[in-house]
Amino acid sequence: MKRQSLRVKDLLDQIPQAFFDRIGEEVQVDYQVKKLTGQRIFNLLLYGLIKRNNLSWRILETLLDDVKFRQYADLPPDFESDHSSLATRLSRIRSSYFESLHEQVSLLLQNEYPTDKIGGYKIMRFDSTLVSIAGTLLKIGGLIHGVNTKKKKPADPVDIKFCVGFDGWYGTKVKVFNEQTYVSENAALPEIISAHTFGKDEIAVFDRGLNSRRRLEEFSENAIQFVCRSIAHGGTVKHDLKRAITEIDKEHPKETDTLFIKADLEVYLYSQNSKKTKQTFRLIEADRKDSGEKLFFLSNMFDLSVEEIVLIYRKRWDIECFFKFIKQEFGFKHLLSRSKNGIEVMLYMTLIAFELIHIYYKVNRIEGFKIAKLKFEQELEEEMLKIVIEMCKGSPQLLDSLIVKRF
Repeated sequence: MKRQSLRVKDLLDQIPQAFFDRIGEEVQVDYQVKKLTGQRIFNLLLYGLIKRNNLSWRILETLLDDVKFRQYADLPPDFESDHSSLATRLSRIRSSYFESLHEQVSLLLQNEYPTDKIGGYKIMRFDSTLVSIAGTLLKIGGLIHGVNTKKKKPADPVDIKFCVGFDGWYGTKVKVFNEQTYVSENAALPEIISAHTFGKDEIAVFDRGLNSRRRLEEFSENAIQFVCRSIAHGGTVKHDLKRAITEIDKEHPKETDTLFIKADLEVYLYSQNSKKTKQTFRLIEADRKDSGEKLFFLSNMFDLSVEEIVLIYRKRWDIECFFKFIKQEFGFKHLLSRSKNGIEVMLYMTLIAFELIHIYYKVNRIEGFKIAKLKFEQELEEEMLKIVIEMCKGSPQLLDSLIVKRF
């Protein structure tokens, strides 16, 4: 880690104006638009996500009139907009602008704040989450369908599926699904995993929802390294043994802090229709110490220790915490926009807001993400207040003497 502490201003200053100008020009985000430009929408949504955990169009309209925000975002004195204009703009603005911003912001920050590795490998966690919305509202947004099978009446809730790749600090890839064919993880997760450009030092980690043997073989064929769990049938995973990778005494099994390792094997797997795979995989059998539950881990990696494979899989839990954070702290369990375009914009903006606060939380070693978000908001408000003081021909430096030093 390069810094012992990190100020919000220093973090935001790492995203220069030229960065916004270049991406805006490439995407043509402001074509025939003068008021609600892409960067103004970016600033407003970021400010809103940091200040509130449940946004509405009325709240965004109110924040747009906040004198501190207007000065911070450099809005002209005669700038006006309302909630309906904001909703319309979000449904039509090019989501590719926010996708590019998210991708480039992540790359900028990764150079300064790299993620941790295990056994020399970077862990790419992949999973999905569902957000429910009334079917009638979804239809108004033009999506019509959801990904569940419970909907019976037009107003019944349906689900939108969000698949995310997460490396422990940054959301690397995202996809939005609203078609029933993607209800299975065997259909949804392979799309986002295949869309990610893997380096030789990166491993995909996912849960047992993705269990298709054909998909696992495709990953190996495409040189995608992975670790996952497997669903057991009849208390075991059907396989043909090729060799034992690690010799383990059944009477004295290897141990981790939570598991007894019973076997470490190279095997051929069988699909549900009893077709044997052409390629071999690593199968690790283990029992939980606390409950005795049998666990089965699968991988196509043979150069790591058993302990490293198990530890890599445990890191998958980070993406569960990530989903919890964005739903609780950024209101992602509530869809602000009903259009696919607007939903994608809010997804990318939520990822950017999360990543900025997550870096602030990690670097400053703050105890609790909720507290980090509050401190981040306080610092941002202080920076905004300095601009207002300067505009009023006061001395913003005097404010520094009143601010409590946090780190």
